[in-house]
Amino acid sequence: MTVQGMDPRKNYYEMLGVSENASFDEIRKTFRRLAKKYHPDVNPGDKASENRFKEINEAHEVLGDEKKRKEYDALRKGAFTGGGPFRGTGGVHFDRGSYSSGESFDLGDVFGDLFSGGGFAHPAARGADLTMELPVDFLDMARGSVRTLEYRRPRACTACRGSGQSGRRACTRCGGAGMTEEVERIKVRIPAGAQDGSTIRVARKGAEGIGQAKSGDLIVRFRMIPHPYFRRDGSDIYLDVPVNYSEAVKGAKISVPTIDGPVAVSVPAGSSSGRKLRLRGRGVTKPGTSSRGDQYVVLQVAVPKEQSEELLSLVERLAAFEDPNLRGRWN
Repeated sequence: MTVQGMDPRKNYYEMLGVSENASFDEIRKTFRRLAKKYHPDVNPGDKASENRFKEINEAHEVLGDEKKRKEYDALRKGAFTGGGPFRGTGGVHFDRGSYSSGESFDLGDVFGDLFSGGGFAHPAARGADLTMELPVDFLDMARGSVRTLEYRRPRACTACRGSGQSGRRACTRCGGAGMTEEVERIKVRIPAGAQDGSTIRVARKGAEGIGQAKSGDLIVRFRMIPHPYFRRDGSDIYLDVPVNYSEAVKGAKISVPTIDGPVAVSVPAGSSSGRKLRLRGRGVTKPGTSSRGDQYVVLQVAVPKEQSEELLSLVERLAAFEDPNLRGRWN
């Protein structure tokens, strides 16, 4: 009588790390745990791990089969002696897909949570985070808006299901990488008051995970497109507003733009260039609050460019009202 795949001179219980009274469920769970740890794809090029993987396969081939286990236990109790007609094969053949232990056994059941799609070229891993820069108009960042993004997102190859293989060859669609790039379109909300360089994180919209692992996130960084006349300092807005000489001297009511639309502003009489008029609550939303900053109107007095005799005559008359010691403190 010949018993294939069994060597009574080896202690399969020790090789698998279980007691001789271990249940079949305990043997199965121990094998699954060790197989994940020492699988050749998890330890590429590691000869010691490869040999250990062969050992636990050999042990499980016998101890995981009720009939073979009984025969093996009988042999070890002395009913037969090793080295005669019961010399084993000394190992099992591993075919990256399945192996035989007296029944059909799909390694995908063992490694389903470690490898993707039944292939074994790529261990399960969380997808990478992706970062992209989004140019946003000044007013859209100040007021808040919704934008549609289009970007190329790495995803598990549909041809090989992320394994990188087609049979025993590299997948021709992804070149063995297990990943391809597909155009993704999503909508993102730009919060009101977002700062230049600030980011938002869109969960699970980064590179797709391998196997059962989660996808990475998409990190969107905002780059503010400058406005032709508004400028920001934190949550405050500044606006240079030209006023005529007569308006600055006599005072006037003028209309100035804000991010909410035009508002009326009173220019105090006797205003000089650089004077700031504060418009409360006309800035942008402060992060994490519902309150807003202010807008500052910076007056810029415009001097007439015309050099007519009539204008020069008026200026001469005006000089009588000017302060002759205007710059005296510098002397």
